[in-house]
Amino acid sequence: MGIDRKAAAVALSAALIAACTPTVTDSDGPHVDVLGSMMASESEINTVMDAKVRPKTALRSPMTNANYEPLSRPECIVVIGNGMEWVYGDSGYREFRETQLADDNDDVEVDQAIARFDNPQAAEAMVARTLDIWRRCGGDTLTFSYDGGKTRDARRMAVPTVLDGVDLTHDEPLDVSDRITHRAILAVDAHVVDLRISGYTITDRQTVQLAKIIAGRNAL
Repeated sequence: MGIDRKAAAVALSAALIAACTPTVTDSDGPHVDVLGSMMASESEINTVMDAKVRPKTALRSPMTNANYEPLSRPECIVVIGNGMEWVYGDSGYREFRETQLADDNDDVEVDQAIARFDNPQAAEAMVARTLDIWRRCGGDTLTFSYDGGKTRDARRMAVPTVLDGVDLTHDEPLDVSDRITHRAILAVDAHVVDLRISGYTITDRQTVQLAKIIAGRNAL
């Protein structure tokens, strides 16, 4: 799940861990995590981001909006966060994996999600639905909360763009001390690569580079 707030990192990590589902084992041996093996490695991420990230959390199902309510526009959670149940819930996905990595100071955070669908058409439909939400939310400000509405956070959502064939968007916090979040999404065969990168100096070019590393592995 990808919603960025550095000050809430501990609480958010706890919520993510609580949402994890256990590893499934087959009767004839351990379950092979194929989707997990498709993700960018720690070393690849560190090279692209010029950072030293480490694994934080892992998920096997999309995250709901519940941890961030009330939201001014619930559908726009898909702009600032990847791997969200709002868009995946009725998409027909068959498998889902998500990993989140960050450096020790939470200056850089990388959240990569991969979902498997029955066929390429279903994966492309998932991407198209996400892009439609990005376009409708672009230019607006989303407010949400980490504490049930006692305090509010707000992020300005950009109009989505395309760079080197990869669909991108980003959002900026109204709190200038917080990090900017970059998003990328693309379909590769029957898989969807859904990426969020948060940081102070992260660029669209880095986001595309990492998305293509993941997509290239999925195309093998």
